[in-house]
Amino acid sequence: MERKSLLRKKELVASYKERLERSNGFVVFFNFQGIDAFPFSQLRAKIRATSGEIVVGRNTLLYRAFEDTPLVDHRDIFVGPSAALFAYEDPVTTTKTLVEFLKEAFDKEYKEKLKGGLINGRYMTPEDVVALAELPSREELVAKLLGVLMAPVTQLAMTLKAVPQKLVLTLKAIEEQKS
Repeated sequence: MERKSLLRKKELVASYKERLERSNGFVVFFNFQGIDAFPFSQLRAKIRATSGEIVVGRNTLLYRAFEDTPLVDHRDIFVGPSAALFAYEDPVTTTKTLVEFLKEAFDKEYKEKLKGGLINGRYMTPEDVVALAELPSREELVAKLLGVLMAPVTQLAMTLKAVPQKLVLTLKAIEEQKS
């Protein structure tokens, strides 16, 4: 019986490591205490919609999975109820979803629920996590870039349109002067 549970623990640790690899070294830890089951399952669904995943695990196993990362120096992350957020595509959108949920659920105390995490294999403080969530999403950045790229084209079109208009107005003025 002992063997099966040890094997299961090793499988869990391996699955956490695999998730970290799949998320390109991105994970955010947060305290989920005080979130009821239904809102928590809604949060999980929202996170899945952003190509992310929330994993709740035992701190000893989570610590073991992340002991070869900079999180080894931040043991406090693995104290108390811990959930790990992995983002497989856009870390900004996924983190934004989590932070907005925590703001709704805990109002001004939401920052206390964030424990920290990793981005590109580097340690993130809870403040870094909030700053990441406040960045514009990929879609917003693309829209802004398109706006910047389109501005000169629009300006050129307006200028080209203005040339014949001015010509017509000038000819009209000359015609009125002669008559």
